[in-house]
Amino acid sequence: MVKHAHMYLSPEDKAAISAAIEAAELKTSGEIFVVVSQRTADYRWIMLFYGAVTAILVPLVLMALGLNPLTIGTMFTHWQAGGWNVGFGATPSDEAATGMIFILALQAILFMLVSALDLQSGIASKLTPAWIKRQQVHRAARDQFLAHGLHQTAGKTGVLIFVSLAEHQAEIIADKGIYTKVSRDAWREVIGKLVASAREQALARGLIAAIEDSATILSVHFPRQENDVDELPNKVIII
Repeated sequence: MVKHAHMYLSPEDKAAISAAIEAAELKTSGEIFVVVSQRTADYRWIMLFYGAVTAILVPLVLMALGLNPLTIGTMFTHWQAGGWNVGFGATPSDEAATGMIFILALQAILFMLVSALDLQSGIASKLTPAWIKRQQVHRAARDQFLAHGLHQTAGKTGVLIFVSLAEHQAEIIADKGIYTKVSRDAWREVIGKLVASAREQALARGLIAAIEDSATILSVHFPRQENDVDELPNKVIII
């Protein structure tokens, strides 16, 4: 997880990253590409989910603790006045219907109150489980891998370094030509250094280190050939 990552890459940072990619690809036939996303997904829908769950569970819990819709209906159809129990001619079915209307109104209110929490900035993201964020980041990284043509390199040697700032996560995706020869553990070490730098508010430094480490890994299995062609732009993409 990338915590407290610096949200801005200066022109100097971008130029340094581009230079690092160009220098790295002098060592390998692999194609290294960097994408930094400000935010991978909008998690406001999670509050709708929490609102629905709350609206369902709270009445169930209350009824399990002894709340009876029929009793609630009686409360609304009978009044105490001067020591007398005053009714309104309601039948048991009327009382039951009144009780159910109360339960439905309570559910609607609970749903709206919890769902409205997404109006507070950052609440939805904070309440989204980490595994959902990981899935969203992985999907976004995969989409960027395909969108920028990393899967179309001649030797299937495209490598994407993807960072999502709002989600505080980073990921590396390698094409199948690399995946068969380089273990996941090697990429975990690269990500580890990137994460450590991001935590220190040095995202650019972390990206440059990740680029250089990726080139070192790739050069072992995919050294640069004399006829190599630079197939992808050597720059960081900000989305």
